[in-house]
Amino acid sequence: MTLPYATPAPQPPPSPKTWSVGTLTYTRRQLAEVFVWLLLGDFCLHLMDNGVVPTLVPLQFESMGASPTLYTFLALTLVNALYVVLVPIVSTWSDRTRTKIGRRRPFLLVTAPMLAIVLVMLGFSTQIARFAQSLMPGLISTTGVATLALSMTAILFVAFKLLDLFPQSVYYYLWPDVIPPELLGTFGALFRVFYAAGSLTFNWYLIGLAKEHPEEIYLLAAGLYLVAFLFLVWRVKEPEYPPPPTVDSSGNRVSGFVALTKQYFRDCFSHPFYWKYFLAMAVFQCAYQPFIATLIYFGKQIYGDTPEGLQAYGNVLGRKDLIWIAIYLALVPIMTNLHPVKAGLIGYLLMTVAAACGMLFIHDQTTFAVFTIITFGAVGLYLGGTAAIGPRLLPKDKYGQFASAGAVVFRLSVALVGTFSGAIITSFGPRYVYAWLFSFLLLGCVLMVLLYWEWQKLGGEKSFVPPGTEPTTPPRGFEVVFDAKATEQPPRAGRT
Repeated sequence: MTLPYATPAPQPPPSPKTWSVGTLTYTRRQLAEVFVWLLLGDFCLHLMDNGVVPTLVPLQFESMGASPTLYTFLALTLVNALYVVLVPIVSTWSDRTRTKIGRRRPFLLVTAPMLAIVLVMLGFSTQIARFAQSLMPGLISTTGVATLALSMTAILFVAFKLLDLFPQSVYYYLWPDVIPPELLGTFGALFRVFYAAGSLTFNWYLIGLAKEHPEEIYLLAAGLYLVAFLFLVWRVKEPEYPPPPTVDSSGNRVSGFVALTKQYFRDCFSHPFYWKYFLAMAVFQCAYQPFIATLIYFGKQIYGDTPEGLQAYGNVLGRKDLIWIAIYLALVPIMTNLHPVKAGLIGYLLMTVAAACGMLFIHDQTTFAVFTIITFGAVGLYLGGTAAIGPRLLPKDKYGQFASAGAVVFRLSVALVGTFSGAIITSFGPRYVYAWLFSFLLLGCVLMVLLYWEWQKLGGEKSFVPPGTEPTTPPRGFEVVFDAKATEQPPRAGRT
């Protein structure tokens, strides 16, 4: 019976919204802070890796009398050959590491200061060689300074790339550890935007200073990277992890390593579907990596080897970055309904047509700007459309393992063709960079069609299951990297 004048009991205020991943639970403010530090690290990493280093280093080599062949040998062949060996080791090492600050952050903490120091030394390699000559004039002649400077630049560049392996791998492995699955889509879209913004900042504001003030640019890039990643390590916490699985029950380290290696190759390379996936992704890298490594030589030929010419070239790349940002934002709703395999096939076709137009029609500054922007626009569609192709095609329970196997295939492929691309540019001229891009993209189209057919045979969009795994329902949010409208899941029990 309800009394006519009874006052309803006061209701407690609703609990604030929280998100969980592993043993971590975030409030809205805490989650925003994680996003800020991860995206700031992303911006500074790509300002350095997509702007400063690939522009300033080839200019350094050229100023010292080195040919594009030497640069492409170091940047594409030697570095990628080393990555083939080191990427699986670092990836597996990171997966199995257990420390008080997690399994990913120790690698970033240790390597960040070392990378920054080496990057600064790379920018001052000529000054260091001259200082060494002043200390030891009897051992180093005036002529020998140039040889020493070139040698130091080569050694420091390779050392930088080896240290850069850690943020280029471990940083990405941190994402699913600290970002709630239902928000990976939002973060993936923002990551692409900040990725392009880092490159845009260099191309818009710094490239014109590359010939007259390279040392200051190196100092700026190194300082920003160091501060961003130290704050990332400090402010982004990792969850607690279960002990790493035991590979060999005997406890013998050698037999355990052998068993782990055998399992790795058996899982990743025993089914033809994975070979088609790895090769389709690798051929794009064989086309694109030499293209972006040597495009600056073509740009200098078109615009002139002056600060004004470099700034004009940088403005073209800056407009490319703006277009990329627009493309990545536009793909957020589209990729919820378009499978990455289909997007990859469309992207390959568009890139091939754009590269063919660049190869045939570029002859002055206007046509260079137009067809370079069109080509990069097609590349942006491919990169954005295939951002989720790994999570959609590879086994979820061994995703890091299969991702590193794909990296091994593409790194080895680029290592095999890298020096050859430099020799082509040296022998025939910089404009052949577009002929190189077209040739490999055409091969990639064929491989992408084969991958599409194999995917359809295995169930396609409706019932595909990665070969060698049991059918499972993937967690919402990890399924599509660009799914910004992923449904929020109720938080799991855990602690911050």
